[in-house]
Amino acid sequence: MATHSTPSSTEAPRVGELERIGPGGRDALVIGVDAAGFEALTPRERRFAYLMTRAAIAGNPIAYHQAHRHAYPLVRFLETCFEHADGLDPAVRMALHEYLKLVWIHHGPYHHHTHSKFVPPSLTPDMLARAAEHAAQRGARFAGGTAAETLAALHATIFDAAFEPVQTNQSAGADIVATSAVNYYDRGLTRADVEALGPEWTGRVNVRFARRDGRAVPEVFRIGGVYSKELETISHFIRLAMPYAESDEQRAALRSLLTFYETGDEAHFREHMIHWLKSDARMDFLNGFIESYMDPRSTIGQFEANASFRAGGGLIERIAEKAPYFEARMPWPDQYKRTGISRPVATVVNVVIETGDAGPVSPAAYNLPNYNDIRRDHGSKNVILNNIENTRSEALERAVVNEFYLPEYREAVMALAFSLIRPLKVYLHEIIGHGSGKPDPALNADPRASLGRVYSPLEEARADLVALYYIGDPMLVEIGAYDAAARDTVVETALITYLQGWMSRMDHVPGHEVREAHDRGHHAILMWLVRGGFDGKDYGVDIITQDGDCFVRVRDVERAHAGVADLLTRLQIVKSTGDAEGARRIFDEFGTQLDPAWKASVTRRRERLGLPKLKAFVFPHLTPVLHNGELVDVSLAHDEDLTAQQLRMRRLESSRRLEDDLP
Repeated sequence: MATHSTPSSTEAPRVGELERIGPGGRDALVIGVDAAGFEALTPRERRFAYLMTRAAIAGNPIAYHQAHRHAYPLVRFLETCFEHADGLDPAVRMALHEYLKLVWIHHGPYHHHTHSKFVPPSLTPDMLARAAEHAAQRGARFAGGTAAETLAALHATIFDAAFEPVQTNQSAGADIVATSAVNYYDRGLTRADVEALGPEWTGRVNVRFARRDGRAVPEVFRIGGVYSKELETISHFIRLAMPYAESDEQRAALRSLLTFYETGDEAHFREHMIHWLKSDARMDFLNGFIESYMDPRSTIGQFEANASFRAGGGLIERIAEKAPYFEARMPWPDQYKRTGISRPVATVVNVVIETGDAGPVSPAAYNLPNYNDIRRDHGSKNVILNNIENTRSEALERAVVNEFYLPEYREAVMALAFSLIRPLKVYLHEIIGHGSGKPDPALNADPRASLGRVYSPLEEARADLVALYYIGDPMLVEIGAYDAAARDTVVETALITYLQGWMSRMDHVPGHEVREAHDRGHHAILMWLVRGGFDGKDYGVDIITQDGDCFVRVRDVERAHAGVADLLTRLQIVKSTGDAEGARRIFDEFGTQLDPAWKASVTRRRERLGLPKLKAFVFPHLTPVLHNGELVDVSLAHDEDLTAQQLRMRRLESSRRLEDDLP
């Protein structure tokens, strides 16, 4: 049986760039993540991190089950073939391995960001049939029957790009449920079928909808229900972690999470999130059904989990302290501003594991909870992932800047964009942006339910606009973010890096319809400023062409800031009032369609430079230290590549034994 070795302790740590995947290495850049400071934690803290890591690993299969009804059988079929690939034609093994890596990264055959289907870059049906037969001859057993039967059941999912091509369809005029391949809805259901159940079910984060006798039937994520096996194993490790919790608040968060998994009652998850956001602990975690980007209705939560420890503070804490200042000066009407704001929890962490929606493709930061009434009444928690954010390649950065930015911007972008402006925008986006505003008292539903398919792009665009609106505010000078003399350069560079930065990534969008929430937010902001909004105003931003290449020029910074304020105000009003039609009008007109010439320009240049479309991460390898079967400490190593880590996680996902994680 084939194995994937890890380096000996004398080899260099696997940190930084590990490999590139796909034709020309452009489909994914795989990076090994450091976790500086783990050795300074106490043994108690390290034990907590390890047990919450095992809880995160136990939940990882849920992400496959949610992504598509065939995603979990697919990844297990590919892994079985790969693990029995000794003696297989090297070209076939390489093509199989390449596709398996992409399936691991995306939790199935749909791109993590664009929700569009991808097919194997080089693996052919004949190659996969040969690999499956080769594995069967070496004793492999397939859950779907024989090798041929399993392959036949998965063939269209793997190789037919036209078969269920869109995982999450939020296109105007479409039945977004019937045309989405995500496994939140049985095939054959329509949006009307689901909405006929009423808000008791359509507003829940932990439910999927089966089709029985022509009707939608809700199925709850809970022990004894959907994902029972995984939730039982997650709960086992959470209970083991409980004695090592840092505070009463953190223990309460863990208890309410256990009750949520046991009962499926979302009220307990809301309770969990309140305790979690109030727990300003050195050790932290996520575990649950949280973000709704994969649901075409922007409601059902995708599983994600992590374990982390505090890695710094400083500027992020000073920005959090000024949250009342920023809220009071928002450009929208006073009735939609929060009052009596307490300092939000804001922290910088290093993650030691991320699974499900959070990894191997990782966010830079998160602001939770997503319940707007909890934000209003209790505030929010803002977490910046330091070791994810700092996985930089100066060579890649310089190549992008030299290719995609006009000469007059390049020096400032290289000097400021990555060391100052990027962190500032992330802090302002998460702490001030997502944490700002409140619903109209007359709105009787959560804005998420009222706005439906446009809620997620609206919320991401709103937070981005808050960051752009305040990037030049005098308060940032006062709290030491940058010197007053640099203010004008900072503001201009922030605008150009946001707008040109989005344009330079347009190549990762399949076709010309933007589907992913963050991308739709970026595109809506760019097009609003270029077109001047609904009224065609001059917002000082142009797209120019030089030698066939497209560039963004910010001609007038003050006009651009006025355009930012205009769109930000509109988005807050439609969110606060639940004006779904107003929100759809903005995003369908400005946030959905790419200009074919712009995309062609970007694609040609990125292909020439060989720039990867996506980053994926390999996390530190935590190993338990046992004495007489008891967990006494945890060691950390950087000795795995993507394949070794994913196969180890597969081996551990159903295990409850600590001994199963020993070398």
